[in-house]
Amino acid sequence: MSQLKQIEQSAQHVAEAIASVLGVEVTIVDDSLLRIAGTGRYLETIGAQLAIDSVFAQVLRSKRGFIITDPGKHNVCVTCQIRESCPEQAQVCCPIIFEEAAIGVIALIAFTAKQRQTLLEQQQDLFGFIDRMAELLASKIAEQENLNRLQVAKNQLETVLNTVQEGIIAADQFGRIVRLNTAAKKMLGVSAAQAIGTSLTSLLPGLEVEAVIDAGREISNREITRNVNGRRLHCMVTAKPWSEGGLACGIVATLREMAEVRKFVSQLSSQTFHYTLDMILGDSQLLRATKDSAAKAADSNTTVLIQGESGTGKELFARAIHYGGERKYKPFIAINCAAIPEALLESELFGYEEGAFTGARRGGKPGKFELADGGTIFLDEIGDMSLSLQAKLLRVLQERRIERVGGLDGFRVDVRIIGATHKDIDIMVKNGEFREDLYYRINVFPLYIPALRYRQDDLPLLIQTFITKYASALSKEISAIDADAFQTLQSYQWPGNVRELENTIEYLVNIETGNTISKRSIPARIKEKTATAHNKLTGVVPLAELERTAINSALERFGPSAEGKNKVAQALGISKATLYRKLKEYNCISQIETLSQFEKPKQ
Repeated sequence: MSQLKQIEQSAQHVAEAIASVLGVEVTIVDDSLLRIAGTGRYLETIGAQLAIDSVFAQVLRSKRGFIITDPGKHNVCVTCQIRESCPEQAQVCCPIIFEEAAIGVIALIAFTAKQRQTLLEQQQDLFGFIDRMAELLASKIAEQENLNRLQVAKNQLETVLNTVQEGIIAADQFGRIVRLNTAAKKMLGVSAAQAIGTSLTSLLPGLEVEAVIDAGREISNREITRNVNGRRLHCMVTAKPWSEGGLACGIVATLREMAEVRKFVSQLSSQTFHYTLDMILGDSQLLRATKDSAAKAADSNTTVLIQGESGTGKELFARAIHYGGERKYKPFIAINCAAIPEALLESELFGYEEGAFTGARRGGKPGKFELADGGTIFLDEIGDMSLSLQAKLLRVLQERRIERVGGLDGFRVDVRIIGATHKDIDIMVKNGEFREDLYYRINVFPLYIPALRYRQDDLPLLIQTFITKYASALSKEISAIDADAFQTLQSYQWPGNVRELENTIEYLVNIETGNTISKRSIPARIKEKTATAHNKLTGVVPLAELERTAINSALERFGPSAEGKNKVAQALGISKATLYRKLKEYNCISQIETLSQFEKPKQ
């Protein structure tokens, strides 16, 4: 479509105005020689295609005005089929110039002697007048071009707004909705007709619209919850004022469903770091068996209870189970039940509504269960949870629903629970410190992490890995450990397990001045507690120490499981009761505690 065709109505008005003022006929053609407007006898031929050798074509090519005083006899009339009987008596043509291009022609035509006289006597003035009319049409074209560009931009903006997943709502200075995109309509369950003109607060209750508009204050990441057609909508809202010339014009609010926010964060973190069982260092028989059990747990969706001493890597196993299962692209949320005061733990787990207590955040706050929806929640040190919270946790496990502190309505969550503790839950149940019904709920798939002292075969790999790690981090040329130093570390019981070993290696790399870690760098506390330190000096081993060493060696060989304990007693030629008595006699209470954790009845 030509530029003049886009403003054909305005072109017709200009043609009629010129004709009424001058008393002559007027026609306007575009750059494709299509008649766009006309008066008199030309009115009926609007839309007609003119000849390519007409005077209009010459005006378009030359971009100059043209006057014909003797139609039919002029050079441009040579090829005209009606030149012998041409009804025209005179013609004045003027190009329409837009952005230095001829886009059309305005022509004044005389059909009577009087009209011819008017054109010939006033041709100079007429050229100026027609030129101004051409400029008027050019300005209308420029205006139309701007409108077209604005419409294209508007359409592009509408497409963009309706493509994004976030809901977007614009309101005027009175807080009345003037526009909202497709995502916002879907989230809020309304049509444009229902929403436009209504108050923004009617759709987003609790949003301080007046504060945003009047004070120019931005609201960031405000959580808002409301019921939409029987469905619970929990979204994050950001609202910003917009103004023109310093005057407040309204507010723009963006909405994103919390489920989508959590999904995005989870996917981002999963892509950044994906923990697997292969990343857990060690290849001892005990650890391989533990990894095999963890792999089976990952393949299922059942509740897992991980037990083991502090520092054995319970959270690492929990993460590996999560990222090895079907929920790996969903959130993994960890919380340490022992690190948070009891008064705050409930709101951390289940969240709270606005105004639930003094200091509660506006809009409320989601709890860990809510954040973990669709994924896994890791309840570390679950054995430290109070009995009252245990009851609420049991209800969540039974009903798969949670209720925020201060809330009236509960809502469903899809969460896999992995618990962990260093305590003996069996004893806690017997002592009334842990609910028996909850224990059976969370202990569906028990997983026991062996202490480091029971997997001596893993020490060389762990020590070398940590030396390499911290030598690189500290820019030190340390790559090995000498035999005496290794023997000392191997003889140590490692009550803090892998965590203590890693911290010790970091310390040794820090203080070592040579290229190899030596025994002199090992902390005194480790040397003093090494079982064989005194015996190496005296060359005499007490009988009690021989018994102790024999028991530890047997435990290392057969493992501390129920079956392993039987083999230990058989290998040493003693009864199971005697084994317990010897452990107590030699002050090996930690072994007894560890053994009890491995002797769980089958569920």
